[in-house]
Amino acid sequence: MKLMSVMIAALSGVVATSAAAQEESDDDFLFDEAPAEAKDSEGDAPGSFREVDKSDEAFLSGKQQAEIAPPVQDTDAGLAEDPEKAYFSVGLRYRWVPMPRWLIEMFGVDIHSDSPLLVSGQGVGPEFTYRRNGLDITAALWFVSLGWDGYVSFKESGASGNSWEVVKNDLKSILITVDFIWSTPIRDWVAITYGVGLGIGVPLGGLERTEASYSSDGKLPCTDAQTPRTKGGLGTQSDIWCGTSDDEQYEETYDLPTGIVPWVNFLAGARFKPHRNVAVYVDAGFGLGFQAGARVGYIF
Repeated sequence: MKLMSVMIAALSGVVATSAAAQEESDDDFLFDEAPAEAKDSEGDAPGSFREVDKSDEAFLSGKQQAEIAPPVQDTDAGLAEDPEKAYFSVGLRYRWVPMPRWLIEMFGVDIHSDSPLLVSGQGVGPEFTYRRNGLDITAALWFVSLGWDGYVSFKESGASGNSWEVVKNDLKSILITVDFIWSTPIRDWVAITYGVGLGIGVPLGGLERTEASYSSDGKLPCTDAQTPRTKGGLGTQSDIWCGTSDDEQYEETYDLPTGIVPWVNFLAGARFKPHRNVAVYVDAGFGLGFQAGARVGYIF
């Protein structure tokens, strides 16, 4: 019996000693500082436990979650243009070319016309544009009408009343032009434009003049060159409006002095860019008469 008591006491001591050693080992694992060479970038040894900072500062500094990266921007979706980059576009143009009557009368000409606009022409055609650093160089091949309906009478200012000539105008032209247009941006999508256009045209149709008859007060052509008409039927030479002399004109065709249609125009307007691949121009100016119009191009 005494031997049994001694064995139980010895076994109890071994168990107590083992438990104390295990407790000390656990405490070292949880709280003891690991060797410096075993610590990670946060100052903790691999596999060690440390107190987690749950403060707002920790959350904002990204200790509890990874920082969210900003979205990647698609630079091609912007409307801004690189001034050092070349851009090309193909498009279509429309031009209205009005020529007011007073513009011709400024050159010492009297005009009989029922409209204040001597010409109200329309023009349309394709174009190609090279653009760099705010300068557009646009080549275009387009058609424009420069005629009028019916008859328009002309005479030199101060000339006698029997000097009226009636002109029929069916002039049209195919134009080859180059525009040099500069732009000053206000925003990425809008800019002020200004420049000049130069070109030549191949005339189609023409102008035809005939002596005016008295009965129309100079507004209609004489219809029969062999039958002179006299003012009031008196038959005096000074009163004859339609005659048979060699210097009278009957359906005589005007020849353009240069044989071509010269084209010079000065333009100002605005450029709009609603999309990175689309440019719209609205402008007006002065050249062969006045003009106004719009152009649209696809940028590639």
